[in-house]
Amino acid sequence: MYGSVRRYRIDPKNMDELVKRVPGAVNVMSSLTGFRAYYVVRGGDDSIATLSLFSDKDAAVLSNVVAEKWVKENAADLVSSAVDTVTGEVIAFM
Repeated sequence: MYGSVRRYRIDPKNMDELVKRVPGAVNVMSSLTGFRAYYVVRGGDDSIATLSLFSDKDAAVLSNVVAEKWVKENAADLVSSAVDTVTGEVIAFM
């Protein structure tokens, strides 16, 4: 299994609006080949993180491209900085 974690900075005043838009990102991610799961974690501060899980590495890498496009088209007005991304093999899980 492979995954990608993306962390975004959001102005706290925009967080509720971003949360309303998240279902669109879920739809896009779940349409990718090898999709296993997609999680969104709302940080207690000015951050939000996503975790995308896939059955193969290529899909995990592609998810970053898809996420970047989705943000540009649907949430660029809400994201306040560049995304931090970690993509690779999942080596531990329960």
